Amino acid sequence: MLATGDGELEMTPEEFVLIRDFIHDRSGIYFTDNKAYLVRNRLANRMADLQIKTVQDYFYHVKYDLTLNEFNRLMDLVTTNETSFFRNEPQLLSFSDEVLPLLIDEKLKQVGPRTLRIWSAGCSSGEEPYTLAIILLEKLRTVAGWNIEIIANDISEQVLQQARVGEYSGSTLRNVKPEILARYFFKENEGYRIRPEVQSLVKFSHMNLNDPRKLSVVSNVDVIFCRNVMIYFSDEVKKQLVRGFYNALHPGGYFYIGHAETLHGISKAFRLVYFKNALVYQKEAVLAPNRTVPGSSHISGNTSSAASGAVRAMDLLSKIKPISVKK
Repeated sequence: MLATGDGELEMTPEEFVLIRDFIHDRSGIYFTDNKAYLVRNRLANRMADLQIKTVQDYFYHVKYDLTLNEFNRLMDLVTTNETSFFRNEPQLLSFSDEVLPLLIDEKLKQVGPRTLRIWSAGCSSGEEPYTLAIILLEKLRTVAGWNIEIIANDISEQVLQQARVGEYSGSTLRNVKPEILARYFFKENEGYRIRPEVQSLVKFSHMNLNDPRKLSVVSNVDVIFCRNVMIYFSDEVKKQLVRGFYNALHPGGYFYIGHAETLHGISKAFRLVYFKNALVYQKEAVLAPNRTVPGSSHISGNTSSAASGAVRAMDLLSKIKPISVKK
């Protein structure tokens, strides 16, 4: 549909469905009918810049762009990337004061390199993975002798570029305590820049969470954070994504979603742990022989890797049980 006489883009219901289904097929993000105005408004300026007059023409432009540059630009347009440091303090307290001590204690008992892998899925402009890095530095005081990797990814190249620069200002810093700001940031221009020792722990990369092949590359993760990301996905994509997260986790690993989100109706593969500060999903540490994990067709208890993982995780599971009762 052409722009109206007052310059406002018009989009028919059929054109909305065309664009909506394309976005869903490629990214997993799903817009209900009442979000048509949002999609229209965000396309209008981009189409004007490209001098494309109809939504259908724009659809063909983005669909057949083999460089994916326009698709990446479209993702920048339709995704919301509002976030901040130390967002949702209760969940972070459960990570720093309850989950992390358990993981550190278990790692210290193991022979060989002490490795911690944390995944921030849908990391936006980097506030969440940098927050996790700061928490680790605060808890460990030194990373000497540790192999720490925070995997951080997003579908938007624009926000990933911001994250790699690591410069922040304004409301995104509102929850950062003055002593943390002084210790892990330095003043630059009109804002603050994250210090190199924090940046070195985080590895940013582009990822479409709707691509099972990309998900399967990530493995041996101790904790996954995917907070307020799946709310934009259809149930079908959520189920596929949660299966991928389950496969990526170590036995006994933890999975954080948004405090108002739930896996009810999505997956039965995780158990819900009642920590003092927050509810956290956990991949069970012990699998019975010949048992297929509910909700995950790719995991079977009858594998040598699962068996060896169960032995290594036995002591961790015994530690977790006493705090599984809500206080």
